[in-house]
Amino acid sequence: MNSSNRLIGSGLLAFTCSFCANAKQDASLSEVLVESPSSNKSTQPLQQASEFNRSDLDAADKADLNGMLRSLAGVNIAQSNTATPSTLQVRAVSGGLGMVTLDGVPLFNSFVGFFPLSHYPLDFFDGVTVDRGLNSERDSSRTIGGAINLSSRQIESGRGFLHTEGGSYGTLRNHLGTGISGDLGNLTMIGGRSDIFESVSQAGPANDGSERDNFGMSNGLLRWNRELSRGNLDSSLYFARSHEGWDGPGRLADAKFGWTDDLNGAVDHEIWVTQTHGSYQIANNWESSLKIGFTQDQQTGRIGSLPSGPLPMNLNSQLLLGRWQNTHTVAINPQSTDALRWIWGIESQQQSGHSPFNPYKVFELNNHLLSPLVRGEIDWGRWLANVELRFDHYQNYGDHPVLNASTGWRLNPDMLIWAKAGNAYRIPAVNELLHPVFGNPNLLPEKSLGGEVGWRFKDKHDDVSVTAYMQFYDNIIYLEQSVSKGTIRAANLPEAEVFGVEIQGKHAWNQVLSSGISYTYMNSRSYNNAIPSGFSSPQRPPHQGQFWSEWRLLEPVRFRLDMTFRDGYWVDSEHTVKIGSAPRLNASINYQVSPTLRLNVRGENINNQLTPDLYGFNYVGAAVYGGAYLDW
Repeated sequence: MNSSNRLIGSGLLAFTCSFCANAKQDASLSEVLVESPSSNKSTQPLQQASEFNRSDLDAADKADLNGMLRSLAGVNIAQSNTATPSTLQVRAVSGGLGMVTLDGVPLFNSFVGFFPLSHYPLDFFDGVTVDRGLNSERDSSRTIGGAINLSSRQIESGRGFLHTEGGSYGTLRNHLGTGISGDLGNLTMIGGRSDIFESVSQAGPANDGSERDNFGMSNGLLRWNRELSRGNLDSSLYFARSHEGWDGPGRLADAKFGWTDDLNGAVDHEIWVTQTHGSYQIANNWESSLKIGFTQDQQTGRIGSLPSGPLPMNLNSQLLLGRWQNTHTVAINPQSTDALRWIWGIESQQQSGHSPFNPYKVFELNNHLLSPLVRGEIDWGRWLANVELRFDHYQNYGDHPVLNASTGWRLNPDMLIWAKAGNAYRIPAVNELLHPVFGNPNLLPEKSLGGEVGWRFKDKHDDVSVTAYMQFYDNIIYLEQSVSKGTIRAANLPEAEVFGVEIQGKHAWNQVLSSGISYTYMNSRSYNNAIPSGFSSPQRPPHQGQFWSEWRLLEPVRFRLDMTFRDGYWVDSEHTVKIGSAPRLNASINYQVSPTLRLNVRGENINNQLTPDLYGFNYVGAAVYGGAYLDW
């Protein structure tokens, strides 16, 4: 079963290459396209978003998505050591499928609320976009709080890079990439190897955690694209395979159960993601596109030292996706960019999961989604607006319409205000239902209703935005932890309301100094029959933020300093244990030796703040890494 599905995914690239000969013939025979004044590309959603291009990722001086996303407005990350999966929430909720997408393909998380951010080094990507709130279906995500969207890297023909880095905890990372081109198109190839030979124990010191948990990962990316006179084709294939030492549940010194050192615990994780996308300009005002994608997430291993024996982690999750979309554009005024756009299409997703050791005796699940959608957009002078309606039909969950609408007004060319409202619906992913340790086949679908208002100012020196939102959630899926019982399992929060304010901005003081800030205030209240008046939602800090500054001291030298802060929060719904606040300081210095060679030294958590992110788990202390970037 696994090999056949892997062939399906890898075969998408072969499909593209076989189609390329016909595409080449089409390019030579078709007429030259004259673009209308208004592009057929749909407008960006009116909502709070953060976009990082290739130069932004380089300037951040982070190894992977963990460092890039930490303390970003509206995003909550918690981790133990430097390689284990991280909790990932956007506006207080997570998602078993689609919290992160790669080239428009939704990815599975490791288990309920936790995603392997360390499996995605920044060297492999050209862009990272964080969308908050509604409209995550634009990238096939369907999460109800937002999503992180990754774009795989494309390297120009004849160019390439080599990045090597080593440092604390026995860390060694090497990435190599190049680009070639020919009559059939442009091909990017990147390969990497990461090892952490002496990472800290997952289990915290209070649980006698002292052994070293190692981590090793091999990963690779192939990206192909070809521009045609009336469209384009592109395909990508990403692969990662890791082996990681894990701790697990066991009996503590006080006879209670908790997360303890496990010398033999280990998990192997393998990820495949592939997609083929083509777009064609049928007419000047009609563009049609088709995307086919596939992903497989496979985990094997055993963890824990319970009296009954170790717990199996074996789980295989797969997704096959097809999306057909058409965009029609009508120019309102041929002399300007004013336009009315009409977008329609249909999407299909097929989830399947297999867990041979599921304690609930539910070993396999399948679910199919068929979702037609229609969206209208208008750009007219200073006014922007869009309305989208889709009809989600699930094989096992019935029919669910989803509607959202937004409107915006440009106060001047540099300033925009907007308002947005709508609903969202997400079924539990097969990995959340089937995970042999943390899953629960009785999970209910998540629902959301709410809206936001926002303001943004952007010119050549400043980029500042402020957003306030209110969301009402039903049946949030989360990893429920009971400190008194020593249990961790997937569950639903029956009702929750979240009010939040997000501020992000950056300012260039001059050509030498620039600074940025990110801040989140979140008031999350949960309700149940036992406490109808509500209580603070667990594992959701009310305040967090980041401040950074970058100095170009001399022409070849760049120094960056950033500080992150996370407020304390309750671990469990009983409010028996609270984790304290944690400010952490990071710094880096880059020296551009030549146009092709850059040397880098960076320090993480240099104030050695050891307050954990997760109850019963460890946190990495001060660390220093040195590296070299060679670009040609």
